[in-house]
Amino acid sequence: FCAAASELLGGRRRGERRSCGQGGREKRSSTVSAFVANRRPRRSGLCGSPGTLGDTACPVALHLHYWFVPYHCRSRRVQHLKMKKVDLCLSSEGTEVILATSSDEKHPPENIIDGNPETFWTTTGMFPQEFIICFHKHVRIERLVIQSYFVQTLRIEKSTSKDPVDFEQWIERDLVHTEGQLQNEEIMARDGHATYLRFIIVSAFDHFASVYSVSAEGVTVSNFS
Repeated sequence: FCAAASELLGGRRRGERRSCGQGGREKRSSTVSAFVANRRPRRSGLCGSPGTLGDTACPVALHLHYWFVPYHCRSRRVQHLKMKKVDLCLSSEGTEVILATSSDEKHPPENIIDGNPETFWTTTGMFPQEFIICFHKHVRIERLVIQSYFVQTLRIEKSTSKDPVDFEQWIERDLVHTEGQLQNEEIMARDGHATYLRFIIVSAFDHFASVYSVSAEGVTVSNFS
């Protein structure tokens, strides 16, 4: 559009260079106005009523809008889309329980991450008991929710290694005994970068304890290379 307008204006100027009066200026002005009116994009289809450019006006506008947005704004938008928050402690996300100190055929440790609120993992009658969750990637956890029963003291350790080593203590909580209902412990995480989480049930309110689910809201930082 700009190139065509420049070409037209250039041609008019060359043809009317000798005309220096008011009539020449009015003639050029009316010609350019008519050209602009005829070439102006008209909305159509999804963007408005029928017009000369069909459905191309809106995509072109969106394309120009993208490229005229500052680069740092586009980068943040793309990063936001890539780093969508999910429940990282789900088997559907590729997470696994790679170790548990107790295992029952009816209540295996995999129940902790299956997303089913009716299933659970149960311990034997000795403490401490523990299980390790592997994300198979580097994640950043922002919030933890642990649903359990009869757990008294819970310690959580984390590792950022590719192998389940070099764990460091992260969180320790004394839970409240809730007779007849699940314990629902919510933890807002700090420095939540991890590849593995180790949950240690230090003590319990009874001879047995159970964990129904562990939910970790956060984002994937990077995959293992």
